[in-house]
Amino acid sequence: MRQLSFPGRSNVLAQNGMAATSNPLSSMEAVKILQKGGNAIDAAIAASAVQSVVCPSATGLGGDCFAIIALNGKNPVSVNGSGIAPKKANLEFFNKNKINKIGLTSAHSVTIPGAVHAWCSMHDKYGCLDLEEVLEGAENYARNGFPIHEVEAKSWKEKEGLLLKNEFSKKIFLKNNKSYKFGEIFKNIPLANTLKKISKNKIEGFYNSEITKDMVETLKNLGGLHTEDDFNSQKTIFSPTIYDDYKKLKIHQCPLNGPGIVVLLMMALHEKLKTSQYSQSSFERYHLQSEITKVCYELKETLFGDPLFNKVETEKLLNKDSINNLSSKIDLNKVYTSKKLYVTSNPETVYLSVVDKDLNAVSFINSICHSFGSCITSKETGILFQNRGVNFRLEDSHPNSIEGGKRPLHTIIPGLVTNENNETVLCYGVMGGQYQPIGQTHVLQNIIDYNLSVQEALDFPRTFALDNVLKVEKSLNTEVIQKLQSIGHTISIEKNAIGGGQCIKIDRKNGILVGGSDPRKDGMAIGY
Repeated sequence: MRQLSFPGRSNVLAQNGMAATSNPLSSMEAVKILQKGGNAIDAAIAASAVQSVVCPSATGLGGDCFAIIALNGKNPVSVNGSGIAPKKANLEFFNKNKINKIGLTSAHSVTIPGAVHAWCSMHDKYGCLDLEEVLEGAENYARNGFPIHEVEAKSWKEKEGLLLKNEFSKKIFLKNNKSYKFGEIFKNIPLANTLKKISKNKIEGFYNSEITKDMVETLKNLGGLHTEDDFNSQKTIFSPTIYDDYKKLKIHQCPLNGPGIVVLLMMALHEKLKTSQYSQSSFERYHLQSEITKVCYELKETLFGDPLFNKVETEKLLNKDSINNLSSKIDLNKVYTSKKLYVTSNPETVYLSVVDKDLNAVSFINSICHSFGSCITSKETGILFQNRGVNFRLEDSHPNSIEGGKRPLHTIIPGLVTNENNETVLCYGVMGGQYQPIGQTHVLQNIIDYNLSVQEALDFPRTFALDNVLKVEKSLNTEVIQKLQSIGHTISIEKNAIGGGQCIKIDRKNGILVGGSDPRKDGMAIGY
């Protein structure tokens, strides 16, 4: 139990259903859908749609999503709602036009939005309520307005200059050329109209309609290679999860092109190196976490890409020889310096978790990549486009090199844990771009190895090894920071928090749901 004399949040408890998201309006909408008789899939889609309205800096209809759906007693299913590159986007084009880097606000950064296709596909396969009812809350907030929360207001202010550069973004997302402030009411009526059309016409309404024509025209006018056929070609991939055992539990992830395999590698290395023998706040724990990150990310950034274009043997990566080879690079008293490790970009996102009365669980993550994505808004629809294309590389023969119809190596990963009886015990996820695999292992260790509660696990101080710098939250013990520096870590004490997260634990013994929501974000866990 947390020390009540210190600031912090209590765990949220419920018996009939629960949602944990990074915005209170989204959490409330999910619970509202559950109370109407919707299931966890309905509620997760509704919550994600609301966040696409009320958190435009982090997510939207112009973005991607991944999910893990675990119907009670059945094997979890991975849902890949990530978008493809336009068919004309290939290395030959970029080389011919002497483009050696995809800019964050370039039309070339915009991959085909995959989220709406996934929402509709998930709903068609698993939903209970009508889609119009599921999307009604999001449409209402877009049409009638909502107050801007604190973290969202901060992100908005930081992107004010880039939003000014696009005429349609400027018109919708700025007021008198300034960002919306904390507590101000924001509306996006064109987006409300778009949501209405999607709720009636579903996939066709977004990917083969006047909305499609408007999106394509907007991007073409900025030099994009997108066509209506590219939008028609977008598909959602349903598949089994990939998983690995950890102390009598199974950790489930989505397959590539998401980097969920990295979580499994990292947890296998923590088990191999017996990290849990050290205390949760120790120098040794944070050092090993950093070193494990480096060796795993070196692998990630050199081997991984879209599996339809580049085959990766997941089981081989997780076998004993592979884990031994990776662990041999790690020393408790030295810092590993990678010569291959750099990542293309470090974006943001939103994550949400929902569990219903039947203990169906949905782990769901939705993103437009960087804050406010490409900062390009479609002319008539209010849709802000993601810039997920910046995760591609412009390198010949690299597995993550850009190619028409290809999905980029992603950052967003939902997580789920089952027990020996194939029952869901944790439905969780962590935000923060490239931090997500580290964040997931950090939270999982906190809960499984150190027996922290869900909320304590999310609250706990974080570090993030990226590009040979160890980013550290201000809350980390100063003695630990000094020890990390003394063996060679280059430390950067971050002014902002690292990531965010949500988690719901299913306590079957006591018949309750235990929820937590990261105080680093605006959101909350709530149940009934």
